[in-house]
Amino acid sequence: MNNRKVAVGPGASSLILIAVVLSLSVLTVLTMISARSDEAMALRSVETRQEVFRLFAGGEASLAKLDEVLVSCLGEKPADREAYLAAVKDGLPDGMKMKEDLVSWTEKGEKRSLECEVRILEPGSAQRTVWTKHNLGAGEIWEEEEFDDFDDWGGEEETEEEAEEETEEAGEEPADESGTETDGEEEFK
Repeated sequence: MNNRKVAVGPGASSLILIAVVLSLSVLTVLTMISARSDEAMALRSVETRQEVFRLFAGGEASLAKLDEVLVSCLGEKPADREAYLAAVKDGLPDGMKMKEDLVSWTEKGEKRSLECEVRILEPGSAQRTVWTKHNLGAGEIWEEEEFDDFDDWGGEEETEEEAEEETEEAGEEPADESGTETDGEEEFK
């Protein structure tokens, strides 16, 4: 049998040292990349929160302006609700729209918008308005006119005739006058 000794010379330890240094360098670079992306995400989060808080503050400031109009219209003692709403409509601040007893406006930011809508309550009540819509949107700000011909489900509005044609094509019985479907059975009362 051959008894040979395996000798580890200075070259092997140098190779191990080089591998360790390279792996530590790669880990350092990965840590720096991760830290920079975390910093960028934190900065974006701060900017987003500041913009959102500015939009909400603007919405509340606009509501305060509307409240001033409501108080001034109450001071005139309108005869009825319709006269009160007409007086409010005449005194609305810029950028606000009124439809029946709903007042809506949009607060616009750099990258987001806040759609606000309040319902005007009865004159003389302790609370003058109540929020009905307070939606934060991102991206492009859309105008309402672009969506007038679409229903809430994202499709085009359907006329009664089109709905009846669809039910006939599907072989279903049309709804009776009360709006409930008939199935040929009488209801038990």
